[in-house]
Amino acid sequence: MTVVTGPAGADVAEAVRAALTCEQTVRRALVHRRALSEVFLTDSARVDEEHFVAAALLPPSHTYYTDHTTVGLVDPLLLLECCRQAETHAVHTHFGAPFGTKFVLRDWSMTLSDGALAPWAGGPVPVTVDATTQDAQWIAGSLRALAYRMRVSVSGRPLGEVTMRVKYVADTVYAKLRDRPAGTAPTSDAYRTPELAGLVEPARVGRARPENVVLLDAVRGEDGVAARLRVDGGHASLFDHPQDHVPGMVLMEAGRQAALLSAGEFTGEDPARWALSGLRASFGAYAELDEPLTVRAGRPRRRDAGGGETVPVAFEQGGRDVAQAVFSLVRAGNDSEA
Repeated sequence: MTVVTGPAGADVAEAVRAALTCEQTVRRALVHRRALSEVFLTDSARVDEEHFVAAALLPPSHTYYTDHTTVGLVDPLLLLECCRQAETHAVHTHFGAPFGTKFVLRDWSMTLSDGALAPWAGGPVPVTVDATTQDAQWIAGSLRALAYRMRVSVSGRPLGEVTMRVKYVADTVYAKLRDRPAGTAPTSDAYRTPELAGLVEPARVGRARPENVVLLDAVRGEDGVAARLRVDGGHASLFDHPQDHVPGMVLMEAGRQAALLSAGEFTGEDPARWALSGLRASFGAYAELDEPLTVRAGRPRRRDAGGGETVPVAFEQGGRDVAQAVFSLVRAGNDSEA
């Protein structure tokens, strides 16, 4: 299909966006989720071969995504999850990837505007994701890689932007990528009784419920803080279905908690005063479930005159970094942009 540009293209895109609905969620399998409570995407439509739009509905209350001591703000990781679901759904429905295709996240970023950091009214919140794609790689008619730029908005009000690059591989190729003999990688179902000893106090990482804390045995050093990842294979949101590795969204939650912990330790301010305003992360290897993983957050670094901070985070396992990230924080109610 020819890519439509100019005013006509804008009109077509607007018409497609206007037709999106939030009446029901999409099929669970199309966003790789098992529980209906974890499906937020409600619709998706293709504008042209490099452009699609999607709709999602944010819940007014959720045991994981609305459990924060910084109250009244939408969870940025919930917006990121909506974008992940929009990407996953699009690859199956718009780009023809068969079930069984493995999704390999290479990197992603998120930058939020002031609108996302303003207090939210109660009730379900409809979200629109406007996605353009580039750098598509096709082999023998199958999509093998794609880059995304997603603009997120509510009722026309911009919330921010998410970018991501993803590879798509067949099961047989995935087995080679895992670099483990077949059947030797346990699934998250083997970790349904999580560790409790050494659990970081929820308030130190911006949480109210201890079951949503993913850090253990936190220590402070001169250059930052370090903690061990807590794997809870029975957590309804973090491990919605069995995984043979630690998913990227779980690493992002661990990184956010480590960044908040570091901010609290080195600024002396209550983590409830901080809000996540952006992140960027790259993934170099699979994070295994059966080997200790250390989350190491550096000291906060002043980002701007408005008081924003950035916190570098490394995810270490087996003597190497399996992922690296930078988390941007602002004080809740701050007018600084990410």
